[in-house]
Amino acid sequence: MARAQPIEAPFISEPLTWTQICERYPNEWVCLVEMEGLTDTDLDFHTARVVGHGKTRREPLEQARPFVETYASMAHLHTRIR
Repeated sequence: MARAQPIEAPFISEPLTWTQICERYPNEWVCLVEMEGLTDTDLDFHTARVVGHGKTRREPLEQARPFVETYASMAHLHTRIR
């Protein structure tokens, strides 16, 4: 019988800069909320909180599901993109 993957408890990180996010979650997909200092013209921000991360595109979205009703928007980025 195959063992099911344990479901992780929802988490939210402390505010982190993009550099800190890339260092903590290298080459991973991340879901971000509370992006402070976000500009209208690009995706630059001062800090953000991570509510999901993983090697596949889907993992952080699954982890972020408990926060969907709390946050009107989330960013879904890969740490190698910027």
